[in-house]
Amino acid sequence: MTLLEANQTVQLVVRGRALGSRVLRRVRQEIYIDALQDMEVEWTPMPGQSVQLRWVSDDTVWAQAADVLEVLDPVPIIVVRLLGRAVAIEFRGSLRIKVGVPVEYSLPRPGSETFLTTTYDLSATGLKFPCAVQVWTGLQLRLSLRVEGQEIRALGKVVWVSQKSREVRGRKSWETAVQFLQIGTKERRAIGTFVTKIYEQRQLAHDERR
Repeated sequence: MTLLEANQTVQLVVRGRALGSRVLRRVRQEIYIDALQDMEVEWTPMPGQSVQLRWVSDDTVWAQAADVLEVLDPVPIIVVRLLGRAVAIEFRGSLRIKVGVPVEYSLPRPGSETFLTTTYDLSATGLKFPCAVQVWTGLQLRLSLRVEGQEIRALGKVVWVSQKSREVRGRKSWETAVQFLQIGTKERRAIGTFVTKIYEQRQLAHDERR
């Protein structure tokens, strides 16, 4: 899905500087973007200014030009009109497989409740799992994965959340995709090696059945 949707994390590129925010809502080609962070509010574009939007979908970075229509006070909310079509500007090329790996997750702040589940899928850039609560895109989570006996800790950012819940072991959960923000090079490499090994094993088993 390359289309921008409500609650999606987005970067607003203003005069060559990429500023993080999120989509509040979309009305056809008009996108309502949340206020910039306090330290970046001075970069808020003015009506008539040309900007670019960037976002991540399916391990691909997309970009699309836009014109600023309005800046609504007092928040402020930045209203832009999309121009042309979205263009893929970076293919992250991270191999992703469906696999159940134990993962603990919690909010970054001390004392936050920790939840335990297993992944739906995994790659060196992120993972997808059933979340016990419906979180929102842009939220950061502390993660602890167990990959082949090795504990891997990381900080992640929610990039997608299912709108409808599903039953898992008699409890509601929301399918949630998380992108790694902070993870050690060795730990990322360990995940990549594990994912590649499982993928090759499955390919070999598939070829032997043919």
